[in-house]
Amino acid sequence: MNNIRTYGNPPYSVAVIHGGPGAPGEMAPVARELSRMYGVLESLQTASTLDGQLRELREVLETHGDLPLTLIGHSWGAMLSYMFAAQNPLCIKKLILVASGVFDEAYAPQIAQTRLSRLTENDRVTLQALFEKLNDPKTPDKDALFMRYGEIFDKADSFDPHPHVNEIVRCEYATFEHA
Repeated sequence: MNNIRTYGNPPYSVAVIHGGPGAPGEMAPVARELSRMYGVLESLQTASTLDGQLRELREVLETHGDLPLTLIGHSWGAMLSYMFAAQNPLCIKKLILVASGVFDEAYAPQIAQTRLSRLTENDRVTLQALFEKLNDPKTPDKDALFMRYGEIFDKADSFDPHPHVNEIVRCEYATFEHA
């Protein structure tokens, strides 16, 4: 899979970083909207380790971006963007974190509880079943299960979202599991 998509015209002064990890393509609607005013890179992380994803992002930005640039990360992409900016401050003009995970583990249980409270009982039961299947080494086609898992959590994490077609290139559970 190619690990970059471009929107608008050069110079590419904005980059959007998807969540997951393992959900490349989810930032396409944001990239398309921003491309009305800016050249936008959508970096599609494919590496299965954190170090690999940081190297991959640096390569994409240095090769195609107009540095320093604005980096917009969503969910896991927000956390990855934060780590990237800490390691490569001269590459970043602005850093925008959207729906980032927590950086202090002490807050994780409270956020998990809040996310689950926003779902129906049926969705919570479905999530538990998906979680069990995803953690079972005998389960085939974890990518499809992982996509469904993400779709349910999107309900918990989004308030009045704009309708859009899911543009995830390929949901990759192995990337999520190892990063």
